Amino acid sequence: MLFVDQDLQSIQEARILVESARDAHTLLQEYDQKDLDRIVEAFFSQLLPEIPELIDSELGVRHTGCREDKVQFAKIFFSQLKEPLLTEQVVGILANQDQSGPKTIGVSLGVVAVILPRENMIINGLYAALIALKAGNAVILVPQSHTEAAVAHMFTKLASLSESTGLPAGALSYLQTSTEAGIKALSCHPAVALILALGCPELFTLLESSNKPLIYGGTGGTPVFIERSADLKEAAKAIVTSRGFDNGLLPAAEQFVIAEGVIAGQLKEELSQAGAYFMNEQEEQQLIQFLFVGKNQVNPLCIGQAASELAKRAGFTVSDTTQVLVSEQPYIFDENPFATELKCPILTFYLEPDWIHACEKCLELLREKETGHTLAIHSHNQAVIQEFALKKPVGRMIVNGPASFTSVGLDSTLPVSLILGGLTTGRGYTAKNITAFDLTYQRAIGYTKVKEQPAIPVTTAFTEWELLEKIVRKIID
Repeated sequence: MLFVDQDLQSIQEARILVESARDAHTLLQEYDQKDLDRIVEAFFSQLLPEIPELIDSELGVRHTGCREDKVQFAKIFFSQLKEPLLTEQVVGILANQDQSGPKTIGVSLGVVAVILPRENMIINGLYAALIALKAGNAVILVPQSHTEAAVAHMFTKLASLSESTGLPAGALSYLQTSTEAGIKALSCHPAVALILALGCPELFTLLESSNKPLIYGGTGGTPVFIERSADLKEAAKAIVTSRGFDNGLLPAAEQFVIAEGVIAGQLKEELSQAGAYFMNEQEEQQLIQFLFVGKNQVNPLCIGQAASELAKRAGFTVSDTTQVLVSEQPYIFDENPFATELKCPILTFYLEPDWIHACEKCLELLREKETGHTLAIHSHNQAVIQEFALKKPVGRMIVNGPASFTSVGLDSTLPVSLILGGLTTGRGYTAKNITAFDLTYQRAIGYTKVKEQPAIPVTTAFTEWELLEKIVRKIID
């Protein structure tokens, strides 16, 4: 019987992939933006029709989320991503100045390592590959354990397309044997220029130790505040739809609802009408026993499961139309399990007497677990909206919209992106919506200013006529 050390195999594979990617990037540096756009456009036209099949392969290894929601989201997301991605100039001359020529040049970084999440790894992998190639980088996709089969299926299609579009060999690859030792060897390799860590907090310390530029994009536990001037019906619909979509797996989906006391009763009624189920104390205890293993450690069997399924497994029954389960809590404390970031359709409902106290509650929630990179607010009071915008330590604030859709740029003023930077949670180096532009650096071109020669004062200079007159007088004399 042949025994293989998985760690050694993963380390060796990581080194080979990085070296091949480094060589491929040397060739990619000769591609201009038009060449890269042609490749990206081919990916859009030929690969996107394959997404339903790729999602099926994902669900074959990770039974999380809702297939219909995933397919619908992918269709909308990539359709809205296509135009801005293909029209944006990110490499080559970015700006011109009439007299002094080019002043800013976009340059690819090199080899980008993408640590994929366990959930929604297909759409995240496709997005990361598209923006990395758009920026002229070589990219290595790194799956989590037990998701390799789905990523391998996706890579088979990517590899075939890469060859037909003229991408250099090694410009797009994936780590087949994925272990922590292999991931560490890959992230620490000198040729790796940037790490994209997508929703893998357990690996953050390992990746951070590589001392490489690191962009972290997690799901986040998003607080949402409903102020008395809000349209409560629309707010409730937005929150329930956003949190319930794909069973709570989208980035920045609302998790904590903070409401002013004066509207609490009406808001709860609107939330219930929209598909929320408020649990009683006994049902909450039943859910907690199933939801957590150990001290506030989320049971993997709960991640991405429908609200009705969670209730059923916990031992109580809800309507099939229920989209989210709601726990009403009086205050925040560290031991409360519902203050933990949850990747499932569960909301925690807090009551506050006024918007000032609600503002403090949001700050407390964001500080407590350091996972919230996004804040949502439903209000028509501009003074309150401005106060929240000025005070909250988040990367983005969503106003009067569903946080999970608006935050990734769907029908919003934010850039279309699946990677929501987590700098405000203490992870990574940016809080932006990450686009292809963020996978480059900008080379500034400077010119020496031409100094003008000082003009001779008129009082000391001779005109041509004065000079001629002097010569004639000299001759006469």
